[in-house]
Amino acid sequence: MAEVAGLALGVPGVLDTLIKTCLEGYRFISTARSADEDFENHRYQFKVEQQKLKDLTTTVTSRIRESTLKTDDERFLLISSTLIRIAQQFSDFKRLESLYGVQISSSDKSAEKPSKRFRIRKLLGLEASQKDTKSESDAFKTVLTLTDLHLDKNLEMATLQTLKPHLNSVINTYSRLKWACLDSEKTQNLISKLKEYNSNMKELVDGHSVDKVGITTVVGVITKDKPHFMVPFPRNEDFIGKSHIASWFKAYLKQRIAAGKSEHTGHLRLALCGLGGVGKTQDVLNFIYEYENQRPVFWIHAGSVTQFEADCQKLGSLAKIPGHDDTEQNLGLIVKQWLEGPQSGDWILVLDNADNMLDFHPIAPKSTASKESDTVSIAHDGIAKFIPRGSKGTIIVTTRDREVARNLANQNVIIKPELHPEQAIKLFYHHCPNAEDTADDTSTALQRLLKELQYLPLAIVQVAAYLDLNRSISTSKYLEMFESKKESQKLKRLLSKPHHNIWRDNSENAETILTTFSISFRQLQEQSKLADSFLRFMACIDRKAIPRDLLFQIHMHDVEDELLISEALDKLVNFSILQHAKVDFGRGKGYEIHSLVHLAMQTYLESGEMDTALNKACTVLANALRDSEYENWAEWRVYLPHAMALLANLKEDSEASADLCMKAGYHLYVALGRYSESLKLYERARKLYAVLFGEENTKTLEAMHSIGYTFRHAGRLKEAQELQEKVFEVRRRTLGEEHPDTLRSMHHLAITYRELGGRLKEVQELEEKVFEVRRRTLGEEHPDTLTSMNNLAITYEKQGGRLKEVQELREKVLEVRRRTLGEEHPDTLRSMNNLAITYEEQGGRLKEVQELQEKVLEVRRRTLGEEHPDTLSSMHNLAITYEKQGGRLKEVQELEEKVLEVSRRTLGEEHPDTLRCMHHLAITYEKQGGRLKEVQGLEEKVLEVRRRTLGEEHPDTLRSMHSLAITYEKQGGRLKEVQELQEKVLEVRSRTLGEEHPETLTSMNNLAITYGKQGGRLKEVQELQEKVLEVRRRTLGEKHQDTADAMYNFVLTLYDLELLDEAISLMEEAACLSARVYGGDHSYTKTTEVLAK
Repeated sequence: MAEVAGLALGVPGVLDTLIKTCLEGYRFISTARSADEDFENHRYQFKVEQQKLKDLTTTVTSRIRESTLKTDDERFLLISSTLIRIAQQFSDFKRLESLYGVQISSSDKSAEKPSKRFRIRKLLGLEASQKDTKSESDAFKTVLTLTDLHLDKNLEMATLQTLKPHLNSVINTYSRLKWACLDSEKTQNLISKLKEYNSNMKELVDGHSVDKVGITTVVGVITKDKPHFMVPFPRNEDFIGKSHIASWFKAYLKQRIAAGKSEHTGHLRLALCGLGGVGKTQDVLNFIYEYENQRPVFWIHAGSVTQFEADCQKLGSLAKIPGHDDTEQNLGLIVKQWLEGPQSGDWILVLDNADNMLDFHPIAPKSTASKESDTVSIAHDGIAKFIPRGSKGTIIVTTRDREVARNLANQNVIIKPELHPEQAIKLFYHHCPNAEDTADDTSTALQRLLKELQYLPLAIVQVAAYLDLNRSISTSKYLEMFESKKESQKLKRLLSKPHHNIWRDNSENAETILTTFSISFRQLQEQSKLADSFLRFMACIDRKAIPRDLLFQIHMHDVEDELLISEALDKLVNFSILQHAKVDFGRGKGYEIHSLVHLAMQTYLESGEMDTALNKACTVLANALRDSEYENWAEWRVYLPHAMALLANLKEDSEASADLCMKAGYHLYVALGRYSESLKLYERARKLYAVLFGEENTKTLEAMHSIGYTFRHAGRLKEAQELQEKVFEVRRRTLGEEHPDTLRSMHHLAITYRELGGRLKEVQELEEKVFEVRRRTLGEEHPDTLTSMNNLAITYEKQGGRLKEVQELREKVLEVRRRTLGEEHPDTLRSMNNLAITYEEQGGRLKEVQELQEKVLEVRRRTLGEEHPDTLSSMHNLAITYEKQGGRLKEVQELEEKVLEVSRRTLGEEHPDTLRCMHHLAITYEKQGGRLKEVQGLEEKVLEVRRRTLGEEHPDTLRSMHSLAITYEKQGGRLKEVQELQEKVLEVRSRTLGEEHPETLTSMNNLAITYGKQGGRLKEVQELQEKVLEVRRRTLGEKHQDTADAMYNFVLTLYDLELLDEAISLMEEAACLSARVYGGDHSYTKTTEVLAK
């Protein structure tokens, strides 16, 4: 208490004792222990009020020393009376007993025998004797008597002097009293009383006369007639979430106290900034109602100069400010000066909706700017000039513009966030209580809907109120409309329906979630044309992951100055329209727009304006986007959603939109394998180019060319052929035989012919022609020349018997691509894959094949994704390699089932790649054994589709026949059907591929096996197998797997024919070859070894 005594030095003894009494009460409550979870908060608030009282007593001491406050002054008696009231709050033992269940005073009976309550009191450390507590209770009778006196001259100094010994007794009691458990609600009431008394003390200490303050005994202590409370909205009892304003003030005061500073009693400003509808006004309302009847509160609408002036007039009338009704006077200055003066008290001023910087700081020519001595006006000089400063008062600003916030409140700016999900759900059910009846059915839909609304309170309230009034529309149905682009117009109508709200300004009372943002849009147009143009551009594209680099590339209004662009974008951020976001491209910086702001901007722009904005955005984006080459894929990953959103929003196409369709369509095709979407964009571009430029224009032909090769990848080979032949004919006629576009058409047409089957001679001629011209005109290592080399290798491979040439071409292509494009370029990976296939067909290099294929698959998975067609192709090829290695059928099955599932879902049931997967999965099932029924079902399905879509003699159809024949053979009893299928396949392959083609030889071998099983045809079997072995030895070599198979089969046939001399001469050779190719444990090796012995 030495500190307190020092503070009160020179104060008459009774006042000093009163101060000690009050501060001791604070101190002991602050150190009390309690299990109540709110107690830490209460203890903090007690410390705040204690610090206030310390500050006030310092001022009282100073006033007494300066003789500005005398003991015979009525204010001195009123200050003393207030201190008595504070002491009473801590010292009424009867009240403490009833509230907290501890006994402090005693009756006559308890004096004879210690009561149970006294024993509890002793256990709690209340060591005062019963005699002491009785005398202290008597002391407080005097305190209570004094506080019941009217606050006038009946309270004489002599009366106060008689109280002094009783107060000393109270202090002694505090030293032994420990409150056992503080009741949260009642403690909060106590804190509210103490705040009230401290506020009254401050009024008196600041020197306000009793008449001016308006002292009454209405609340039991000196106070004004209720402080002015000019707030246009009622208290919102349903406020949900925490008040960020209240939290800020609490943290601010706590920080000052922790630093040993006094409570800030000077001028303080704070701004709450956030998107329209985020709940700024409700937050402030929740805070200022805590000060009703305690501090003057004035609420001024600052959304426009007109509103500001109107509310200044209300304030002047309410406070009866001299001159407020004088039309010759400047009302803004009168109110400002009154608030800065002593008569206004310690006020809170709310400036709500202070959104427009130009209203606060208008741009005016320097020659007409008013000086301090000139006549000023709010409209001319701006609202900022009429905001009070001085040494007192608290100003709270709500604004959408962070620049306004910083300008008015410096660094004291709070960004108001959206609600937490659980708070959003609570708010929704409060405004749509009937939805709780079906909460189990709609909880997931509601969570998704609230997420779409991005937890914005105004949006939640509007949607909830609509659903409550329209109960036939479920939360799920509303969500469907929100998520569906097709329903966007209906959604705009729903969100444009007015919702009346008593907690919003009357002028905005029928405001909707969409129209509330129009205020910000209009202000942006006034303040920054460049920012407005950026916003219009962003209304046309996707709202998420908007790259900052893109906004710098598009040169809006031909502005290239980075500083000007940055300022315009920062303006949008300051208005809470844009939020910073990370993008996976460039410098990683970008933006996103709140979903409802994005929708509101589209609604705000009238039909004609939106069309203009879309067309302009289309031109800008088409020019900014580079072609989807591999090195630009990272850029396209970010830009594609914006291109697709813009194209979806367009009502009418233009040349720019067709160009954008071509660029986006190519990326969908080449990088993502999304052929159906790509085709739609290409066809959209083709139609428009044809209308604008004619059927044979280069742009129209390029669109047709793109449709053709996408048809081929989508498995629509006949359509691809027809279109490609047409384009090729026109280009050859109009551009010439060796024009690059003509060569591209020739190249793609050759691939289509090859995939259609049966035209390998034409394919070879076309590809050799393209290769020769490209090598001569572009050079050996040009990408197009390498592509031709690669495709020519594929054709040679299909013809059979040219594996050496194929290998040389593919190794050359791979070497150049690795060196010029890099290890992970898609073309390099394609070359690796093709070379692996060549090694596999040569036999004996399965380890190299596996390494290449695993490398390709790893890179494709990482760069293209798990479901890209090229990734699926790699998985399929690797499965075939595992199958040929033997012993890995489980891995093979898993890979092939995965590929088939994705292919069915992404490409369709009848796509060539899907059928190829079915075909190979059937072979795998067959090798596992016991699944012949499944195998037959798959193979018959594949054969039916291939016959219908590719024709009877297509290579893939023949492969299906071949596999189905093997399945029938394994089922037994169907040798006639097997023979017919195999003879058909052999006849077609011999005619179309040639006698020595690898697939023809496979058909000969299988037919030989069938003849052998029928019996009596061993001579035919011998002739077929001898032919197969001779050709394979000559074309594949002695070490090839297929050669080993042919030798094994031929040895067995010779043995069956009892041609033992010939059989014996081959057996040892067959055993060695089989051991070298398959290993010593393989069945072929062991069988030939046994036969040889």
